[in-house]
Amino acid sequence: MKQKKVVLFLYNRLFDQVNQSNFWLYIKEYLRDSNSPYKFYVVSFEDEKYPLTNEQKLMLQEWQKQGLEWTPLKWHQGKELSKKFLDLVNGFFAVAKLRMKGYKYIVTLASIAGTYAYIYGRVLNMRLFMYSFEPHSEYGVDNNMWTTSSRQYKITHFLEEKAAKFATVIGSGTKFMQERLQTEWKTNAKFVKLPTAANDKKFVFNEDDRREIRTKFGISDDVWLLYYPGKFGDLYYKEEFAYMYKWLKEDEPRFHLLIVTPQKDEEVIELFEKAGVDRDDYIITHSNYDNIHKYNSAADFAIISVPPGPSKRFTSSIKVGEYLCSGLPFLVTEGVSEDYIYAREKKVGVVVKDFVKDEIKKALPQIREYLEQDRDKLRRHCREVGIEYRGFSVLKKRFDEAMRELTKG
Repeated sequence: MKQKKVVLFLYNRLFDQVNQSNFWLYIKEYLRDSNSPYKFYVVSFEDEKYPLTNEQKLMLQEWQKQGLEWTPLKWHQGKELSKKFLDLVNGFFAVAKLRMKGYKYIVTLASIAGTYAYIYGRVLNMRLFMYSFEPHSEYGVDNNMWTTSSRQYKITHFLEEKAAKFATVIGSGTKFMQERLQTEWKTNAKFVKLPTAANDKKFVFNEDDRREIRTKFGISDDVWLLYYPGKFGDLYYKEEFAYMYKWLKEDEPRFHLLIVTPQKDEEVIELFEKAGVDRDDYIITHSNYDNIHKYNSAADFAIISVPPGPSKRFTSSIKVGEYLCSGLPFLVTEGVSEDYIYAREKKVGVVVKDFVKDEIKKALPQIREYLEQDRDKLRRHCREVGIEYRGFSVLKKRFDEAMRELTKG
């Protein structure tokens, strides 16, 4: 069988955690399949501050044995348009070389890569599948990073709409994006509903992991452990998060907070000090992707730290699927993805309008209600919902459908 040649264009690192924990799950399955109909060539942008580890080099060698080829390009750090233009040009020449070798399909991860690939695809006559397509330009406005009059917003938003109208296939996580594409932008692309996938074989509750982590930090069984793995600021709450926890802890002494973050301890401590949270009431630790699932098992209730805003209905947080598949209910703001809908309708979480005092205080009885349930029964229920909503084993069939649509021409 002659394989169809597909470029995987990533405007991030090959071993970026967002890529490896989501998009790359699908690619690894194809690479393992000796009868796969696809031949993949990945183009990524690497940051010299993050060289490949020995373990990553071994994984790459295994994928290369399975047929993957790779061109790493240098990522130019900075938000200046000149830096983005340089990356755009370098990416174009890399993809153009592959087009001359018979690669006529291109798959991208997230909207920035999608807009770059739109330009490549139009010039080079390639068919485009944009996976995890979301309005990055509108996120920038909602999070006060850009204004609607800024050049960054205008250029990005223009290219996002153009890319959507050019693409052959678009995979995104919500009915809201489907409505935007088909009703407002009137795209002809095949829409496949693909929320970010959770590795449901990795994120499974494990009693041994729970005991290991709780013992490590001296957390007794009668403590209700709240959990947040992520960053503070930019697309996520910052000071508001610390106050949210303060308001919960004031009325419920059984709470303790576990933070797993890439940020420096000093930055996080400063946030919580300003909110008046005692240092003994929370834990800060760090983890790579290989071990993050252990912390999910240690926790009792998780937090999605995304502020509300018009664009947030389009987002699709990986964490939600990982929480649910691990058996964790969660706190989320209203209007974020379809997560708040699932939280309410499937009874797997608590919804607030914002991280403000009145809302958090009203949410506390609902959070207690989850924590007072039979733990095993609650974990089973959350996992069932998580697999149906975000499980890789379910979403793989939809990704296959998207790939068939991309390459049938």
